[in-house]
Amino acid sequence: MRGKARIAAPAALILALSACTAGPGDTEQPLRGVLTTPTDIDLDWTQARPGVDGYVLEFATEEAGPYTVLDHLPPQVSAYHHPDLLPHTTFRYRLRAYRGPVSRPVRAELPDGIRFTWTDDSTNEDGFLLEMRKQDSDRYDPVAVVEPDVVHTTLVTLPGEKQATFRIRAIVLGEQSNVVRLTTGE
Repeated sequence: MRGKARIAAPAALILALSACTAGPGDTEQPLRGVLTTPTDIDLDWTQARPGVDGYVLEFATEEAGPYTVLDHLPPQVSAYHHPDLLPHTTFRYRLRAYRGPVSRPVRAELPDGIRFTWTDDSTNEDGFLLEMRKQDSDRYDPVAVVEPDVVHTTLVTLPGEKQATFRIRAIVLGEQSNVVRLTTGE
């Protein structure tokens, strides 16, 4: 991939330091990162052990946080491209695996979307994910995040998405990975 061979020495040093100061959960999902351009960061991680239903990728610009969710990713994904970042800024990334039971929500068609409702049978969820499997796909991808103890959401659909299959997942977050720290240039 273009630009990967041109890693600035400070970025390589930061990667080495973050690997030396890895935290709990690293044996399960070691997170790695590289500055591919002065304002683009590529992240990748080791595929999870069986039973992981997906990942939550987060970032912060301050050591103590707060961390912001970048994305909820299906288990088949093991890389992420974070483009067009603010120059001269330190970014910290961490990854958390999640697990949880799935159920079929009740759906009500709306003119511009679908309203979903479900029963909350979980007692310890960290939230819910609405997942969609498009007609031509064999996997489910997260399309909406819902707070714990909420039992409905509405999804505005794009053409063709009303024919998709949907499910709701009560998620329980696992331990966080190591933190990768990279500083953008320019």
